[in-house]
Amino acid sequence: MQMKQTSPISCVLVTHLRARLELARRPELVDRAGVIVDRSADQAVVIDHLPAASCRTLGRNLRQALSIQPNAVVLEADEPHYRQMFEQMLGALEQVSDRVEGEELGVAYLGLGGLAAMHGGEAPLYDALLRSVPDHLEPRIGIAANKFISFVAARVRRSSGVTTVSRAPAAFLAPHSIDLLPCSSGLREELHQLGLNTLGDVAAQEAHALLDRFGHEGRRVWELANGIDERPLQPRAYMEPITETLSLPVESTTLELLRAAVETLLQRAYAQPRMQGRYAGTATLVCELEDAPAWERAFHFKNRAGHWRRAAEIIKARLETEHPRAPVEAMTLTLTNLSGAAGVQASFFPDLRHDREQRLLETERRLQARLNGKRSLRRLVEVAPWHPVPEQRTVQVSIDPSADDGMQPLTTPDSVAVREGPAREPRAVRIGERWREVTRIEDQWSFDLWWRQTPVTRSYYRVSQADGSQLTLFRDQREDRWYQQGAAA
Repeated sequence: MQMKQTSPISCVLVTHLRARLELARRPELVDRAGVIVDRSADQAVVIDHLPAASCRTLGRNLRQALSIQPNAVVLEADEPHYRQMFEQMLGALEQVSDRVEGEELGVAYLGLGGLAAMHGGEAPLYDALLRSVPDHLEPRIGIAANKFISFVAARVRRSSGVTTVSRAPAAFLAPHSIDLLPCSSGLREELHQLGLNTLGDVAAQEAHALLDRFGHEGRRVWELANGIDERPLQPRAYMEPITETLSLPVESTTLELLRAAVETLLQRAYAQPRMQGRYAGTATLVCELEDAPAWERAFHFKNRAGHWRRAAEIIKARLETEHPRAPVEAMTLTLTNLSGAAGVQASFFPDLRHDREQRLLETERRLQARLNGKRSLRRLVEVAPWHPVPEQRTVQVSIDPSADDGMQPLTTPDSVAVREGPAREPRAVRIGERWREVTRIEDQWSFDLWWRQTPVTRSYYRVSQADGSQLTLFRDQREDRWYQQGAAA
């Protein structure tokens, strides 16, 4: 296996990666027909299948797939797991080469220039590549002068192992199907209709004829068929995960509060300098629960999220049906699978919400400069307007993403001294150093939330004083103490 290229590129290919990973978790399905479906779109679509299932199910919606394979076991796609396992594979390959590219699941490209000498020859280098991938994934490796040739070399292997391309690229590519071309399905279909079924058929055409008929994509497939692929290797740059933690008010159980917490954490994470111009592929949410094991979920972004709002939409939508069932004490968000900026289509219309947020943030920063760093502007989030406990109806969060304080209740009760009447009603309350007489009880109510993890039993009184001002007081019947509630009560 003599390799003539001075800077060879290796393609490490794992076909049907999702199916192989599912069989590793559920080996009892090895002889069963099974399809793996993705439900992130409007309808469930088959994105992979187990070996015993028909390949005709691939790319079809679930109803069509089951009409082809009526006895198929339906497996839900676990993209976070697939991506995590693929990341582990890429990490192992980085022990062989420091130039590893791996954006497409199951396909990795490595720069091998100069590595054969380090490993004591080409054969030990190839062995190191194979050992980097678990045997059950059956890696197929192609080594050639560029990405496309190495991909074809890996793809046409019938089993795990290494194929090197040392002869003329066009001659090696010629007999293989045009279905290996990375082009639109429409173009492939038209090429087949023209009788151009192999890469050799395409290579034999005039380049300008394909350009005239199919545009730049036609010229591109002609170049690939002739072994011309100038795409550079784009090694992934490792980035430490970005993590933010937020403490939540006591007894945080409402979905509205969880959504607000997710937004706050995402704003903080995306505001970090290391995230500027970066896109996240995965977000992991960990909730510390009261008297229960921690709740953890991973959210995989099919299209990487470059703004906190996009990430929030995906996470909050899933929280609608899948969220913690016990009170949340703290929440931690970690962004991983980070990449550089991707192309984003510009809008002709200004983002008024973003502009307003930026103006508020600039105002907050100016106030902080005047007030020795003290935070002044906060965002109010109504999380449970129906809640009988006033301090759990609305929370406040700093509008500054760099703030490290948690979510705070809008109103927090203050302990006060109260003189009681015969029925334990308030007769006088001490404000500062003075006792003030209660002239009238305007309203009173009570509640007993005995079923909660931390029961709450209170008797409330809205009272008037001699100067006409009103206060809201309550006696915590479990503590047997009096408190003054804020104005929101």
